Amino acid sequence: MSVTSPRKFGRNKKQWFFVGGLAIANLFYAAFVFWLLGDESQWLGLVQLAMIALISALSFAIFYRFNKREIEMKKAFEDLSANDKLTGLSTRAKFSQTINTYLSNSKKTGPFALMLLDIDRFREVNTTLGYGGADQLLKEIGNRLVHFTGQRAECARLSGNEFAILVRYDGSGEDLQQRMQSLFTALYRPYICDARSMEITFSGGISLYPDDSLEGSELAHCAQFALQRAKQQGHNKIYCYEEGADEKIHDLQLLSQDMDRALKNNEFKLFFQPQFSFATGEQVGFEALIRWEHPQRGLISPGDFIPIAEQNGFIIPLSEFALLEACKAAVSWHNPLRVAVNLSPVQIQHIDIVELTEHALQETGLDPARLELEVTESLFINISDGTAEMLQKLQKMGISIALDDFGTGYSGLNYLSNFPFDKLKIDRSFVKDLTHDQGAMAIISAVIGMAKSLDMRITAEGIDNKEVLEILKIAGCHEAQGFLLGKPRDINLVPGVEMETSHTHSGNELNSRHDTKAA
Repeated sequence: MSVTSPRKFGRNKKQWFFVGGLAIANLFYAAFVFWLLGDESQWLGLVQLAMIALISALSFAIFYRFNKREIEMKKAFEDLSANDKLTGLSTRAKFSQTINTYLSNSKKTGPFALMLLDIDRFREVNTTLGYGGADQLLKEIGNRLVHFTGQRAECARLSGNEFAILVRYDGSGEDLQQRMQSLFTALYRPYICDARSMEITFSGGISLYPDDSLEGSELAHCAQFALQRAKQQGHNKIYCYEEGADEKIHDLQLLSQDMDRALKNNEFKLFFQPQFSFATGEQVGFEALIRWEHPQRGLISPGDFIPIAEQNGFIIPLSEFALLEACKAAVSWHNPLRVAVNLSPVQIQHIDIVELTEHALQETGLDPARLELEVTESLFINISDGTAEMLQKLQKMGISIALDDFGTGYSGLNYLSNFPFDKLKIDRSFVKDLTHDQGAMAIISAVIGMAKSLDMRITAEGIDNKEVLEILKIAGCHEAQGFLLGKPRDINLVPGVEMETSHTHSGNELNSRHDTKAA
């Protein structure tokens, strides 16, 4: 290793001027003594002294240079270990130190929240964008987190798609909610990667100091459990840690292990909820809803097991079961009613839906015109050309495609114009507030007008009282679905009824939450 190079000489010229000056001074001193005394023996001694001084100076310069390089390398290594190279955020090591600093200065810093964030479906995002595009996305997320950080927050990138945030707040739930809302507003804006707009969702877990723990490692443990809970409940969920969360997660893990046995033992059942025409009052179809009749736990809400199935991959055989059984049931009905089956985004991304649907239709003999497949907005967050092509093939087969739970996702309205859906289903979260929320009515009116201009039929879900039913009829909805018109029923109890003759159910039945879709 050379001490320096010509290019670097200018940076270190002071030390080399010092070495050269010292050597020249010694040589001049030796020459002066020889001229003054004329003694050859003294001359040789002074020359030796000058050489020793020169060697000493060179040794000092070399030591100084190596020592400076070592200091610079150590500082560079510390900077590298403290800051993520891609995003510029803190690394895991530095973030751990920051947590300890917060804890040691807790009287000064006050309460704070620790949030862990994971990018949903990052593997699919990586596949869609490629490594370069994915890196660009991570940089942009880092930039938004940097803008979010200030005197009351610290951010870090812990691993490939996992981020952490420390947020100070005044101890009130309102202040924490405002801080988190500011963060979500920043993170959920569309991202531009490789000249394409993408909308990304996150799963998150939050723990609070001092409520959940006084120790840094325990706070991280609590936030990690909350994050796992969020993932098990599906994508785009944020959970705060709750006491006993460990037991809940263990319980969900047991449910996950029971699923394969449950399918083999016919514990999953399909129930059917009727759909009616506003124009005629006649029943036009059913939506297939899946239930799990567990031998020990009894009836398990789909809201508890569907997200787990999506996470562990069991949603694929479960959705295949639902599609085949729904087609079999529809063929057995006396009236040629339509049957609607939900498609999971996980299912669409991992198997050939066109082939699966063709197999179900051929095996059961169901007319494709009587089959409706429902997809949610989450499918279109990272839509690929292959996904659009697949849905178009299904349409060409004569199958209807419905956009379900409209308004609850994060997709852009451009998907409505770019893809010719046959139907748009208004989510129950808008419908339930119609009688007392003018904003909800304005939204539904706008959605109905937009859907009609795009030649789509509109179905309103979650209708639970006659007043809402009448409002939606006047607004121009085409079809209605809800507990007021009919609860989900077993296949053996499915009649063909009309709206006027259907039974009105009690308030308790209307508020039941066991009617989640069949994936």
